[in-house]
Amino acid sequence: MKKPLSLFDNNPHIWRGKQQPADNARLSFGIPALDNALNGGVPAAGVIRIASATGIGELSLFSELLTRQKSQKLCVFIKPPAQLQADWLLAQGYELDKIHVVTPSCDNDALWAAEQCLKSTACHCVYLWQNTLSYKQARRLQVAATQSDTLCILFTPEQQSTPLPINVDLSLSMKDSLLNISIRKQRHGWPVNNVKFPRHWTPDNSSIQYAMRTYRYVPEEQHHIVS
Repeated sequence: MKKPLSLFDNNPHIWRGKQQPADNARLSFGIPALDNALNGGVPAAGVIRIASATGIGELSLFSELLTRQKSQKLCVFIKPPAQLQADWLLAQGYELDKIHVVTPSCDNDALWAAEQCLKSTACHCVYLWQNTLSYKQARRLQVAATQSDTLCILFTPEQQSTPLPINVDLSLSMKDSLLNISIRKQRHGWPVNNVKFPRHWTPDNSSIQYAMRTYRYVPEEQHHIVS
């Protein structure tokens, strides 16, 4: 006769801290501090939310992670906040013939497009930008991404903090050339605050600002024309 506690030990629905499921594939960032905090990386399927300001390196961080995973499937960008440049995509390691950009006019259309892409099983990654997301909407994305073995990376404004039923919930901020990541939630793991590391590729506008202060604009009527 089995002991009562052994019944709990063998129950697959019971998780213990630091215990990793054997069949859970993970993607490593290649950044020791971050990978350690995430117990080896992020799950290869499901939804990851990134709450951050735009343009602090949030997209490049995940591009480096994903382009190391060679795939014949598509990578879809839905409702990005700015136009994606082909040169930048190539420099990040993307294959342009596998890139699709969808530019719906509203969040609801973007959400619908993301769910269809996930359900299609034709994508290995879907990037989605949303201003707000409800618990129910996040759950639908999580189910679709998990069932299709696809990664969905969700970008929201930095002030968004509503708990969602997703695999990983991160917040990013930049200060003094250091990218600061707080893991607000991770499945099969604990929250971790203030994981910091340098990100030298983050754009620095100081040179542009200096040039604008130094070389002031001269109105056209003040130009001297020499003929």
